[in-house]
Amino acid sequence: MDLVTQTIVNYIEQTDVSNREDLLSVARIAFLDYLASLAPAESEQAVQDLARFIGAAQNITVNQDTSTNQNKAANQDTYTNQDKTANVDGYESNLTVRRADKALYYGFASHYLDFDDAQANLAGHFSTVLYSALLAVLEPTDRWHDFFRAYIIGAELEGIIGSLINPAHRTQGWHSTGTVGVIGAAAAIGALRGLRGESLAQLLSLAATQSAGMFFQSGTDGKPLHAGLAARNGVWAYELLQHTSLQTSTKPFDPERGWFKTIGNITVTSNDIASRWLAPGQLIDPGLWMKVHPYCSAAICGAEAAEVVAHRIRCADSDVFLWDDIKRVTVHFPPGADAALRYTVPTTGREGQFSIEYIVYQVLAYGAVQDELFKLEAIDPIVRDYMNRIERVYDLPKVSLTERITKVTVTLKSGDTFTETVNNPKGSPNNPLTLEDIRIKLGLTLKADQIDRIIEAFTHTNEVEPFLQTLQKEGVLHV
Repeated sequence: MDLVTQTIVNYIEQTDVSNREDLLSVARIAFLDYLASLAPAESEQAVQDLARFIGAAQNITVNQDTSTNQNKAANQDTYTNQDKTANVDGYESNLTVRRADKALYYGFASHYLDFDDAQANLAGHFSTVLYSALLAVLEPTDRWHDFFRAYIIGAELEGIIGSLINPAHRTQGWHSTGTVGVIGAAAAIGALRGLRGESLAQLLSLAATQSAGMFFQSGTDGKPLHAGLAARNGVWAYELLQHTSLQTSTKPFDPERGWFKTIGNITVTSNDIASRWLAPGQLIDPGLWMKVHPYCSAAICGAEAAEVVAHRIRCADSDVFLWDDIKRVTVHFPPGADAALRYTVPTTGREGQFSIEYIVYQVLAYGAVQDELFKLEAIDPIVRDYMNRIERVYDLPKVSLTERITKVTVTLKSGDTFTETVNNPKGSPNNPLTLEDIRIKLGLTLKADQIDRIIEAFTHTNEVEPFLQTLQKEGVLHV
């Protein structure tokens, strides 16, 4: 085992978060936010199609299938054992979905709407991969403390790796949710299941060699698939090592020929890991960005700035359609800060999730982002004409990777100008979502009494299993 790998293994083994309530509290909110991102996606056609594909491949009927009778008839040959059902967690039937496929489904679904949290060092998404992998390998006797400790460890390793390889990794075209996420998933699984020494090094090694995910998939179903594949491959690596005699390298992070050198052409030392580990912790600094709307987190500052401007303009006449009076809109970024917002004139709502132009258009047209518009198969040409009035400029001072700031300037045909700058919008690490905000987010899918039962079970159980059973009963965590 090389020294860098040994250092990572040692920290995974030895990390104790018993006295780190700051980290544990973020992990708890992040888990509820993860569920709030997963639940609304389960009604999406692509998510249901993946669920049916997984169920058909394993000769089970997928529980909570909401497809139409016509769709069922068309796919009748893929259904067997119609009298039996299996939830993803596998507690309600002797026919269970394979763990790796559970992780694939959870990861794909929880990232499908791009409603899940993001982190600046990683330049990607923690919870969609980590919690998906952990849910897939849970045992009935697992306890919350161990579950969240594993998440914190996986997040810490991912964030540190991200801080070492970015921004070059991102600008080269990699999507770190996939490339780094699989390593974080392996670390979290190893921590939860108590792997040590060379066994843990081999798990990290097998995960690292599966690093994949390219950013050109943004605006397509390929992007959330990265999260599903990262979670699945972490679980698959664990099961492969547990149930076969396969042996793999114990030097995945060797400075000369390991992962960092191969992926980023950089040399990383053991001190690069040790000096960063839980100092104070990636969940604290730079922290998580959580969302109140399903679009790329790089647009959050611009969306809130546009909301403030729209409110000021509308104060005089609440019924005015602002675009009739708007001459142009300028969105100001620091250099390179809009890299993730790759579509300037999107043609579909899916692409619009990664377009500041589409998001600002919505805010100025309706006063707030309209989530359902991200589901449009085609954006009206008239809307695209409005978006052509929006330009991006890069005249704000350069900021660190962990900071975000955006200014929006609206110039009316009358010559009046309105402007607003935002750097700590709702959901940012310095203005985080509260439990009440998460309740509102859960309310997009669940009724108030369902949310009450979920929160009650979450806060009053020591073991994870009773809570998972509650989620099943309330229609969350199924394939």
